[in-house]
Amino acid sequence: MKNILVPTDFSECAQIATEFALEIAKKANAEIHFLHLIMTPVDWVNLPKEQEDNFHETKKEIGYAKGELAKLTRRAEKMGLKSKHFLVFDKGREEIDLHTKHHKHDFIVMGSNGEKGYKGVLGSNTQRLVRKSNVPVLVIKQKPENFEIKNILFASTFNKDAIQSFKQIVDFAKLMKAQIHLLNVNTPANFKETGEAIANMEAFLKPYPNNTYQTNIINALTEERGINKFSHENEIDVIVLATHGKSGLKKLLSPSITENVINESDLPVITLHL
Repeated sequence: MKNILVPTDFSECAQIATEFALEIAKKANAEIHFLHLIMTPVDWVNLPKEQEDNFHETKKEIGYAKGELAKLTRRAEKMGLKSKHFLVFDKGREEIDLHTKHHKHDFIVMGSNGEKGYKGVLGSNTQRLVRKSNVPVLVIKQKPENFEIKNILFASTFNKDAIQSFKQIVDFAKLMKAQIHLLNVNTPANFKETGEAIANMEAFLKPYPNNTYQTNIINALTEERGINKFSHENEIDVIVLATHGKSGLKKLLSPSITENVINESDLPVITLHL
């Protein structure tokens, strides 16, 4: 982990994401970038300077955003981190994807509005990144009691498509000095006998022979219920889900399950899109 991106709208949930990202960056000695998207009524980049006063509220909003971004950068630098900030106009949801590729971010931390769901510019971008991002996205809704990560839950159907991406979680766990708990959720619609489920997890772990993991199976009516129940009963700090937009439940957890877990759980959730 070398370069972390934090999209922000300066809301309370975005501030919580910033706190979490700073702690991760400090442990990883990673560079951290702050990005704010601002929607303007005109093409602000090409707007003549003398016409800016015709859009007083927009100009005021831009000034506020620049000030807040500068504060975030200074705070990161005071922690000994390399930091940059970016204010992007008009280009909307796809801009985060482009920014991530251009600046080679390898981890994204975003806030979510909790019960409000995916609302506003930040919310809609959180939803998009959960579905489409090629790098891990950590979504956080509530401020944890502390920022220490001891137990990471990786919930999956343990298809071979997820094996390579799992290395990112192994590296993240080493960085945090955390234990990884593997979880297979048995549901009426997607049921495996115990022997088959254990064999799948053991095969999944073969490329990682030098690590110790806890393997678990839980029966539940839905994947979401099983994940949340296990998390609450086992002091999980972060949930990790691997999704694939086209695979559905037969191979990996679907984007809809991931979004439901984010909405229903109070814990931070990391998504890996395959």
